[in-house]
Amino acid sequence: MLIAAKILVTFLTVILLAKVAEKMSPRHAGLLAGFPLGTAIALYFFGWQQGADFAAHSAVYTLSGLTSAVALAFGYWLVIRVRPAVHWLPVAVASGFACFFLAASLLQFLPANRWLSLLVIIAAILIFRTLLKGIAEVQIDRSLPPANALARLLAGKTATLLFRASIATASILLITGLAELLGPTRAGLLAAFPVSFFPLMLILHISYGGAVLSTTIKHYPDGIGALAVYALAVTFLYPLLGLHWGTAAALLCSVAYLLVYSQLRARFAPKSS
Repeated sequence: MLIAAKILVTFLTVILLAKVAEKMSPRHAGLLAGFPLGTAIALYFFGWQQGADFAAHSAVYTLSGLTSAVALAFGYWLVIRVRPAVHWLPVAVASGFACFFLAASLLQFLPANRWLSLLVIIAAILIFRTLLKGIAEVQIDRSLPPANALARLLAGKTATLLFRASIATASILLITGLAELLGPTRAGLLAAFPVSFFPLMLILHISYGGAVLSTTIKHYPDGIGALAVYALAVTFLYPLLGLHWGTAAALLCSVAYLLVYSQLRARFAPKSS
């Protein structure tokens, strides 16, 4: 029953958010991309299985563990910046995973302090933004035919959506299934895995090439903010409001952050000539 619930919640949430994004303006669809999909589902099922206190403790490490998510994207980029061809994808994935688990293995030694975890992810965002800022801006050219057999397979919206939903669902099943075995610290770090962004990386690499994916990775650290707000909110709200109301309130905090961030970015972004 629990496994079926995880599958249905994750699969349907991915599909629903994608369908809603299709109906929105590009600006609001971009906001929705920052929605804490995988992290929210993972922490929710931690609370369902192990209790709200377990999930709240895990969220402290999820907060700092978001550093590992950015490290995964950075490790992937280290390969595609010199070997952008699709047949190097397995090497890029291996590099990304190595960076993710290396960062997580170091972060597990941090004390369980939410403010220290917040400082860690803020520092990580600033560092990775600096490391990635030199990447050229490359837009998707949808007029080009699919470059390879995998790209042709993912050319349809339905195929792409099913691919993303399947990987996200498999990731949630693995993360939540290991929670009791790993304990709140390591489970919290694993909950930071980019459940939604990772399959998007694969789709962009396969369908549009390494240059387009590099542009997306360049802006990924900016999108971590909503996840950080969500994880921080969970550390306070799960013990205070319980699992269900705490999840709803944390999601509202994340959405509020996205709206404020969007307004500030629109106001202070440099105007193009």
